Parts: sequence; C-alpha cells; structure tokens
Amino acid sequence: MNSSYYYAVELDLVCICVFFVVLINLWRTGTKLRIQMLSILTMVIIQCVLDIVTCYMSDMHSGDTLTLQDVCKVNHDLFTLLYSLKSFTNLLVPYAIFYITYNFTADKIASKEAKLVLLSIPFVALSYLTLSSPISGHILFLTFHGEIVHGRFYSLLVGTTGFYSVLGFVNVLKIFSSKKDLFRNITRAPIDEICIYSAATLPFILAPVNLLFNVSIVSPGYAICLLYLMTINLYMRISIDDLTALNNRNELTAYLDNLMNLNEKERSSTFMLFIDVNKFKHINDNFGHNEGDVVLMQLSRLLKATAESFNCFLCRYGGDEFIMIKQHANEEKAVNICKFIDDSVTRLRDLSLAPYELSVSTGYVRFDKRFRSPRDFIDAADKLMYETKRNAKKNYTHFNKKAPVKISI
Repeated sequence: MNSSYYYAVELDLVCICVFFVVLINLWRTGTKLRIQMLSILTMVIIQCVLDIVTCYMSDMHSGDTLTLQDVCKVNHDLFTLLYSLKSFTNLLVPYAIFYITYNFTADKIASKEAKLVLLSIPFVALSYLTLSSPISGHILFLTFHGEIVHGRFYSLLVGTTGFYSVLGFVNVLKIFSSKKDLFRNITRAPIDEICIYSAATLPFILAPVNLLFNVSIVSPGYAICLLYLMTINLYMRISIDDLTALNNRNELTAYLDNLMNLNEKERSSTFMLFIDVNKFKHINDNFGHNEGDVVLMQLSRLLKATAESFNCFLCRYGGDEFIMIKQHANEEKAVNICKFIDDSVTRLRDLSLAPYELSVSTGYVRFDKRFRSPRDFIDAADKLMYETKRNAKKNYTHFNKKAPVKISI
C-alpha cells in the first residue's frame, strides 16, 4: 500500500476509535436525542469503513490489474458499488443532521411536514442517482484502466450535499441561540465561544469539500466536532444544573477551593449570599411541582441577571436554595445586592400575578480567617439566611468579626 493510502486508512481507524468513545459515552447519558445521535454516529462509522475498503481496493486493484485479469470483473463491480455507497454516505450524513435539527427547531411550525417533504426532494433524487450509479454511471463510473471518473450529475451531488450542510448549520445555530443561557455558562472566555462554533461548523464545511476534491477529510472533521461536543456535554453534566442552567454544587466546590488559596486581604473582601425561596413547599404542595419548577426557573433568570450586573458567581445549591459570591466588596455592597434581589423578586411577583406569595430570604457572610473550609463558609451563610427568614421584618444578617449583627432595611 502506497503512503497516501496508508495514512488515509490510519486516519480513518483513529476516527473510528473516537466515534466509538463518543458512542459509548452518548449511550450512557440517556439524553432524549440519544437514538438520533447514535444513528448519525453509525452512519459516520460506516463512512469511515467504506473509505478504508475503497482505499485498500484502489491500491490493490488499480491499473493493469483490472484490465489483464478476467476474475477482476467481480472486483470491478464491487469497487464501483462501494465507491457509490461511500458517495451516498457523504450525502446521507448532512441530510440526517438537517432532518434531526429541523424536527428539533420546527416543533411549532404548522406546515412542518410539508416543508420537510419539499426540502427532502433533492435528497431522494440524488440518492437514486448515486445508488444506481454502478449501473447507470450518472454519478461516477470506473474506466477500463481502473480509474474513478465523475459522471455528468456528480456536480449535483456536491451541490446537494452543500445545500443540506447549510440547512443543517443554520438549524444548529438556531439551537445554540435557543440555549444561549446554557452556553453562556460554558463560554466564559471569547476563545470558548470560538471553539464551540468552529467545532459545530467544521463538518458542514468539509462535507461538500470531501466530494469536490475527492479527499477523505470529513471523517476527521466529524471526529473533532463530536469529541469536543462530548467534552462540553461531560462538563455540563458535571457542573451545570439541568433545570436552571446555573452552576451546580460541584462548580461551587471548585470555586470555593480556589477562594481558600487567596490571601487574608482578598478573602476578607469576599461575601457569600445564601438565598432561599420562602414557603416553597407550600407552592409545590398546593400548585404542583411543575409550578414549583417554573418558580425556580424564573428566579434563576432573575438571579443570573443580578449576578451579571454585580459580577458575582452564582449557583443553585439545591432545591430552592441559591448561593451568590461577590469578591472585592464591602458590607454596604453586600447589603445593596440583597436589597436589589428582594426588590427584583417583588417586581417579578407583581408582574406574574401568581396566586401565591413569592419572596426570598437572604443572608450574607464575610469570608475571613474564622472559616477554615468551604463547608464552614456555607454553613455560616445558611444559618444567617434562616435567621433572616425567621424575622418578621426584612433584615439582612451578617457576621461581624466580633459578634453577629443585624442590618435592618
């Protein structure tokens, strides 16, 4: 096997290994789109296998080998069939991605089915031309000298592949836009956002290029994209709360561990706010858990906007409890944040016209040398939040270095 074919096969084998890693990980996630994603992975694996086989046959049965041996007539037909199947998978994968993302983004479109049928006509036509190509030669055919030559409709195959790549890419961008709150938590630097969009774009660019220049570069593109997205998925499962799309307790632990490494001056200017929804059990018991989830999602959006305004770390600690951490602050700033949260929740309650009382209790504490672990810090803020909850007046409670003090608002 010559070197070019050898490296192509080697690259395909590496891609297959990556696809199987992603496949196993995806199977364990239990996500709603698991079956659809597994079907795309299976198609891409088949595409790699066909590429390996056609590379091997191109090397072993090229040139005079095909012309001088009658027995090679079988290999001739088989090679043409496999090459046609490989071209078909180049069309099938972008269409499958388009089909899945279209159904995901067009749930509320009344004429969804009609538009899908209309947009699928080119795929059906090119599928017929490609799969019948070993007989008709419309897309490609093998010459007497063992060379693959593009047929008269090959440019239509390239164009149709590009067409579905563009449609799939547009749908992926719509999905990203609808999940912008979720992606905002994982794109903390501009380079993160660039990497996500580059990974999502790469396969759609390479799919038509793969056919246009007859090079096997689309499989590495899919491998890079899927491996990167799998890494993001793992991070989200570990660090992001499913319901609110906020940081979860694991991310809080990592953040507090970093705070423990700060010097005393930096730690003393760090405040933790512990926020709890009042009478949340009453809302769940009398209006249902779905309504309770709506409350948590609305409150999480409100707290996220507050955290962005005051440059705070925010996480859902569990149940109806949230934690906000503000660095480089003083007690006045901590009280102002508490007041801002309370006023915002009051406006939310008035606008929502909910048949129940919506309010929160907030306690804050300064991070100083008395706290030797993140657990001590959290427990202190939790204790003071419950002290605020027990008060009839709206008080925000904090720890002074000498004794607990209440600040009445």
